Amino acid sequence: MNTTRLMSLGAVLYLLAACASSGSGGSSDQQAAVANMNLGAGYLQQGRYDVAIERLQRALVQNPRLVEAHTMIALAYDQIGSPVDAETHYLRATQLDSSNSAAANAYAVFLCRQNRWPDAKPYFRRAAENPTYATPDVALTNAGMCARDAGELDEAAESFRAALARNPASRDALANMMELSYQTGNYLQARAFVQRYLAAHAPTAPVLLTCVNVERALNDQTAADRCAAQLRTGFQSSPEMQQLETQQRNVR
Repeated sequence: MNTTRLMSLGAVLYLLAACASSGSGGSSDQQAAVANMNLGAGYLQQGRYDVAIERLQRALVQNPRLVEAHTMIALAYDQIGSPVDAETHYLRATQLDSSNSAAANAYAVFLCRQNRWPDAKPYFRRAAENPTYATPDVALTNAGMCARDAGELDEAAESFRAALARNPASRDALANMMELSYQTGNYLQARAFVQRYLAAHAPTAPVLLTCVNVERALNDQTAADRCAAQLRTGFQSSPEMQQLETQQRNVR
């Protein structure tokens, strides 16, 4: 993904753990399953995927219907390069609980990474349309990035705008929308999204480089120089600073 990454492993684990913690009561087997799942989540975050899989397999023996454990073991299989096993568990998680938006979003992200946008789209929609989902803007932004990478630019813009309708200050949706606007030649719109981003968040190197490019495209060299100065001052060693220097050498 160009501007921001799809939902991170840590973010998925956080949302899944939040779902699991609300239902951790029940029999001793159910409690043991949740305990093993939580251990598996910890190993996942440490990058110890084989041990995580072992713990999550135990959890699923103790409770085969534990949606979060299916999703976590799918994440682990995905990390070790076993997409068939990963998809088996992602699909099972979404079948067991169609209202689990974290599982639906995680499966959609997986499908997107497999370049399967048509398959991912309904799962992103399922996650975003669930009224109990705390972060629908995340699913919508992920959908936008997936659509953009599939060449569906209108759908990408629609998804990013929908994310911003849910969360007007969404860092990732704003960043992706400004980049998409610039790439499609809508420079005034790109400027507006740059301004919205900088009004809500601290500047980043990618955003400042986009700002430079947008203002140059609009023939506002003063504004471009202002963004370039911020980039030079705050992000001297960044790849974006190197790109800016390359651009400046090429125009001399």
